[in-house]
Amino acid sequence: SAPSAPPPTPRPELRAVAQDGHLRERVQARVVETAASILKMDVADVDPDTDLRDFGFDSISMTQLANRLREQLGVDLTAAMLFEHDRLGALVGHLLATQREALGARFPDAQPPAATPAPAEVASAPAQPTPLPPARIASSGGVHDSPEPIAIIGMGGLFAQSPDLDTFWRNLEQGRDLIEEIPPTRWDWRAFEGDPLTEPNRTHVRWGSFVDGVEHFDAAFFRITPREAALMDPQHRLFLQLAWNTLEDAGYRPSSLAGSQTGVFVGIGTTDYHDLLRDSGIAADAHTATGKAHSVLPNRLSFLLDLHGPSLPVETACSSSLVAIHHAVQALRSGQCTLALVGGVNLLLSPHLYFAFSRAGMLSEDGRCKTFDASANGYVRGEGLGTLLLKPLSRAEADGDTIHAVIRGTAINHGGRAQALTAPNPKSQAELLVAAYEDARVDPATVGYIEAHGTGTSLGDPIEIAGLRMAFERLSARWQRPLPSQPHCALGSVKTNIGHLETAAGIAGVLKVVLALRHRTLPASLHFQTPNPQLRLEGGPFYVNARTRP
Repeated sequence: SAPSAPPPTPRPELRAVAQDGHLRERVQARVVETAASILKMDVADVDPDTDLRDFGFDSISMTQLANRLREQLGVDLTAAMLFEHDRLGALVGHLLATQREALGARFPDAQPPAATPAPAEVASAPAQPTPLPPARIASSGGVHDSPEPIAIIGMGGLFAQSPDLDTFWRNLEQGRDLIEEIPPTRWDWRAFEGDPLTEPNRTHVRWGSFVDGVEHFDAAFFRITPREAALMDPQHRLFLQLAWNTLEDAGYRPSSLAGSQTGVFVGIGTTDYHDLLRDSGIAADAHTATGKAHSVLPNRLSFLLDLHGPSLPVETACSSSLVAIHHAVQALRSGQCTLALVGGVNLLLSPHLYFAFSRAGMLSEDGRCKTFDASANGYVRGEGLGTLLLKPLSRAEADGDTIHAVIRGTAINHGGRAQALTAPNPKSQAELLVAAYEDARVDPATVGYIEAHGTGTSLGDPIEIAGLRMAFERLSARWQRPLPSQPHCALGSVKTNIGHLETAAGIAGVLKVVLALRHRTLPASLHFQTPNPQLRLEGGPFYVNARTRP
């Protein structure tokens, strides 16, 4: 019989594919083994295509997994990346795509040979994204190539140790930390001190930022009886006063708006005053029902001033006042209203949420919000309220209004199913930023400051930076340029001064930025000494603004 033919020699590209698959197998096996050891599970029970949260991973175990894989694989890996790639198989794919050289060095026997392209082969350049056209806004009543910018023509604020915005700015510019012990006018924090994990209704936290005079209200000025005023949530009372002040700041007589299509949008969420009335044994009546209802706050303002535009509360937790701004902008652009009063309010009148948030490990026990710092250990609760009066830019210019700043773009979305109900999703954050910047037609290279959410948690801050970086990479490509490798865009958070105002947090940040524009100064973001090692600011456009600068 004829001699058997030798087996064919594999082509180089097939051999490279096989060895590339071998590298993936080696990396994935190590990743699965490490995850199984943390979970105390058999390796066979850890499916790389199963969502990490289905295994019971939380922020602590995710950080452990990232730290161990960083050491074992020799790669640059943070816990924030596990929120972005929430399956072990997807994580392996990301590491192979971005850090193949490091993985090849750790598993040299699995490295594919270097490919030798044929001489005639020429790699085609990837298609370049089309740059966004510059915005062209027509005159009033004309057709707009992009959504019309919205002018801020009036504003007001009441924050800790800051009865007005001028005082608030001085506190920011001087770098003052406005956090203090819970004052006795709220409650005796010593009576509730204890371990929240072992004792009911106890907390180690005794800190916050507090506004003065929350019990004061000129009921007769607003034609409200003293009895009704006493049963109104102080958040309603203070917001009425600040809204009136904001109209005056804009140069408007409030009575002149009667019958106008002015909208009211207010971020509000807590029910502390209802808890206080109940705990004090105050009997319910008609005024307690209207006094505690979130819907009544904007509607009472519309009722008192005879405003006919949309009037609604917004409660989306920490984003409430920003979502309120978004709704106001959209209502102005669509013609649902001609003016909009928008803002947010948050008062701390009962210890109950302190108990819950302490038990969840969300609050800083030392009373300092250390945004972006390695020692970040949670946020500090704060009080405050802020308001804006908004009008389409072309009308504001035609009417001769004072224009404090201009809102060029807004966007909202939801993170969908993330690692947990309250966990952030960096991919969705990036998509949100891209949508807002494209709505605004803003070149990311021209951005010199970003007021961050910056809660001061060891994992939340890096996730926010990851979302920012992803967004700016995509936006830079849209404008046909690489992401800048040198820092030029400052990051800061007003939470380092006044804590986290929850439903009013966003409006506090907006007011800080508008004041910074007015005074041509970037106030320092406090308590930043050693960067959180998971931030990954190197080689990108961002830096933390740790000192006040022009």
